[in-house]
Amino acid sequence: MNKYLLIAIFIITPALANAKGYADMFNIVYRNNLYYSSYIFLKKSVSRGESIAQGKVEKIMDIVHPSVFIHDPELDEFVSKKTAIDYAVAIRRFFLNDFKTAKKKLIRLKRTNMRVEKNYILGLIYLTEKNYKHVANRFKRCVRFASKRRYTHLKPESYVKTFKNRCVQQLARIYFANKDYKRTLKVLDYVRKDDYIWPRFLIDRAWSYYWLGETERSLGSVVTYKAPLLKRFMIPEANYLRGLIYYEMCYFEKAENIYKEFNETTWKYRDVARTISKNRLLRLIISKKEPKEQKNKFLYYYLKGFKKDIRFFSFKQARGHLTAEIKKLSRVKSLRQAQIFLDLLYYYKKAIKEDFQDFLKNVSNDYYLQIRQMRSAFVKLNLMVSLKKRERLAQGKSIVFKDELETKPLGDIPNIDDKFIWDFRGGFWADELGDYAVALQNRCVK
Repeated sequence: MNKYLLIAIFIITPALANAKGYADMFNIVYRNNLYYSSYIFLKKSVSRGESIAQGKVEKIMDIVHPSVFIHDPELDEFVSKKTAIDYAVAIRRFFLNDFKTAKKKLIRLKRTNMRVEKNYILGLIYLTEKNYKHVANRFKRCVRFASKRRYTHLKPESYVKTFKNRCVQQLARIYFANKDYKRTLKVLDYVRKDDYIWPRFLIDRAWSYYWLGETERSLGSVVTYKAPLLKRFMIPEANYLRGLIYYEMCYFEKAENIYKEFNETTWKYRDVARTISKNRLLRLIISKKEPKEQKNKFLYYYLKGFKKDIRFFSFKQARGHLTAEIKKLSRVKSLRQAQIFLDLLYYYKKAIKEDFQDFLKNVSNDYYLQIRQMRSAFVKLNLMVSLKKRERLAQGKSIVFKDELETKPLGDIPNIDDKFIWDFRGGFWADELGDYAVALQNRCVK
């Protein structure tokens, strides 16, 4: 190991450190790519007013996992000060629900590599304030800066694109909440079909088409989830929307069959999502092999959809950095002072792991609540189907109970050049995934 690194480790103890030495120690450790260890000296340097190159500070802020900032009470020392590590302080204050301080710190960051993350968090803060004009502006900036950000080995394309798409989704949902469905779809078009998170937006597109009255395209969007490649994204809400559309197009048996399918494949395993342990969730999302038990498969495929989430990217990246640093420092067996570094690094690693496990547990609990909510919605839908069938029976129209599919002319579907058409034979799964429409005749019109 580099002899200067050994010296840096040796003099880290408070008794030997001096007011003008922390910046020097930071530079030595930083040069050895020990970024989490550098963060320890960075705080000390800032506290003592020592100067460190802004580019290096930015890199540390970019690499160190947010969980480190969240669980670092030493950052509270800088709440009322303007410092080079305002981004770290803002992250901690945001997660402590001190939105006022977080907003003040983030707005003050003018020239920073963290512009994507900064604008995303500011958008969330303005959302809590219901300041929708500023919300939209911040998420738009997030998308714009993500499009310009260079990819590096520290922040690969998958990370930057996913952050960008998260901002797109937030912006689209603002317009959706204001019932501006056409604008919602326009915003969602910013997400390319080959992007990592595109399948998650199909449900957003489907509801927008539904409220615009374009049931062919709404049904086409949720039907796309039936592709084997996308089954991990099939959420209970997507199945419910399929059933609702079939009901409104008077395909009652199809609506009932979707409810039966929901009961058999989803409702049946609901308690697994509620009772599963955090450790088991972590093993499932990390695993590359499909579990043998059906109840574990049920959650395995749902969690698989979150492997393209920023949380998973940053968790893996942070674990890799910390493992490498711990390995380097563990070689210094003769110097007791190295244990000071190691204790902190193990603490950081534990905090990151526990936060990610909490995230997975929240995902699992949310899935359980989704299932219960959709069960209630399906029960109501099933009741409406029964009432409609009885009404038709009273009118002597029992023949409509048989769901023989009636297709419609392709020319009757608007914007025919913008999408693929599904012919109900499923042959398109081997082709390009895209924005599908279903050429299905609405039998209620008759």
